[in-house]
Amino acid sequence: MIASISRGDRTRGVLAYVYGPGDTDEHTHQHTVAGFEELLPDPGLATNPEQALDQLAKILDLRVVQAGKRSPKEHVWHCSLRAAPEDRHLSDAEWEQVARRVLAASGIAPAGDPDGCRWVVVRHADDHVHIVATTVRADLTHARLHRDWHRVMTELSSIEKDFGLRQVDRSPSGRRTSPRRATRAELHKAKRLGKPEPSRQTLRSAVRESLAGAVTEEEFLARLADHGVRVKIHRLPSGDARGYSFALPGERKANGEPLWFPGTQLGPDLTLPKIRARLHAGATPTIVAVTGAADAHHKADHAAERALHVITSLTANETDERTATAISAGLGEILDVLPQVHFGATGRQLRQAAKAYGQAAYVHDRAADQQLRALRGAARTLLDGGPALGSGKDADATAMVLSTLVLLVIAAYRWHEAHGHRQQANATRAAADQLRSTYLTVSAKPLANLTLHGERLPPAVRNQHAQAVHQALPPDLAARVLAEPGWSALAATLAQAAAQGQLPVDVLRDAFSAREIAAAESASNVLTWRIRRNANLPTTSAVVQPTQRKPARAATPQTPRPATAPMPPAHRPRR
Repeated sequence: MIASISRGDRTRGVLAYVYGPGDTDEHTHQHTVAGFEELLPDPGLATNPEQALDQLAKILDLRVVQAGKRSPKEHVWHCSLRAAPEDRHLSDAEWEQVARRVLAASGIAPAGDPDGCRWVVVRHADDHVHIVATTVRADLTHARLHRDWHRVMTELSSIEKDFGLRQVDRSPSGRRTSPRRATRAELHKAKRLGKPEPSRQTLRSAVRESLAGAVTEEEFLARLADHGVRVKIHRLPSGDARGYSFALPGERKANGEPLWFPGTQLGPDLTLPKIRARLHAGATPTIVAVTGAADAHHKADHAAERALHVITSLTANETDERTATAISAGLGEILDVLPQVHFGATGRQLRQAAKAYGQAAYVHDRAADQQLRALRGAARTLLDGGPALGSGKDADATAMVLSTLVLLVIAAYRWHEAHGHRQQANATRAAADQLRSTYLTVSAKPLANLTLHGERLPPAVRNQHAQAVHQALPPDLAARVLAEPGWSALAATLAQAAAQGQLPVDVLRDAFSAREIAAAESASNVLTWRIRRNANLPTTSAVVQPTQRKPARAATPQTPRPATAPMPPAHRPRR
């Protein structure tokens, strides 16, 4: 739940807005939820709304008038409360409870205080309410509103827990990195125009995708043009750029002018200084040229695996926090690149994962170290590898890298959760859920091929590989792996590795040494993909399947016909 608190000096003006139609007729079913006393005029339900507004304003302003010159200049306290889009709709009675707790926390109307200020709660949408109050108490003193915003934020965190609502990160790091949400007017406009999302969100994704893996500012601008994004450069008197604004073609304001969004309104990581800091961080170059999408995905998987090993070994000192920030930032770039090299349903799912992860921006100027450069290099490699076709080697490599990325995102979630970064934790958890769903879709066919091959292995061979699992893995993990549905696919992979002269025990130990398997939904599948990558095994579609031959029919004895026997008369050709 988010809150916006403001002060003013026109009680009736604020009431006219909250009971009125809104800027774009977005207010509906306006009515009073509660007030400092029960019998208050309700302009939303009155037959003469203007008269009711006048009456309500006079009632709320009574103590202000009585205080005269002692009343504060800005005597109106206005607080809007909005639930998250995924939250359930609260009833009027529940909103009243929320409002009373907020009023008590702010100092407007402390619980049990008979001299509290006058207030009213107005609802004109399913997901939010407005509190309008005057700040002169019944004893004609001023309400104690020092640090009211901080007290309200603290109370909202408790309210979210008590009502089972989404918990918003109100820590300094969360406020610093949280992107600005689309306004209600923007949401209304997108719905009216039949668009899936507001322009702000579309632009945010396009700018991040254009920036992911970019090496120079010129390349970034060129990729923006490829995405169809217009760019306006704001310059200082010296001629140097001081900022960017972005717009979508055809998007205009009510006066017909283009709808420009400065980078700071898209996300705190998309201002010109942050963009340049990211580019300045550089990217570890690909030493060997990639030979296609599968090769690029393999290299990205290696980079993600190394980052996973690093982030799971971090502690709580300042250096480690900077490293975790770097990994989080680089991971975001890989997620922004993946939708650009995958199409169809897979591309759409990956874009949703990137958007979920992007709900918490990451500050790149504090993250310019080797971890960020390595992951930016992996993002660049994916771009250089070109589109993935979704079959054969591409399908295997995609499933492989997604398997690792799921674990890396989960590790990032655990880091942020442990350090109280609620905004980032919520974003990474949502991204992990979306990535896991995508992985299950992409890996279904390759794993089915391997499972079929593993089930057809001779029992003696399966037993040998099961013994290798017991020798290479801890007892509890070995038992888990052998009990999972993915065991047959792992057995087939071990059989392939053995056929190439590699010892199953050795490849299992090598795969397990990468750590962070316990968090996986299927430890056997993680081991399968790691072994296939490390051992450079052929694509799953090339697995040789035992042929199923039909039983031969018994031959019917026939008397051989003499080679010189004449053709029967009935079959002689006519002349």
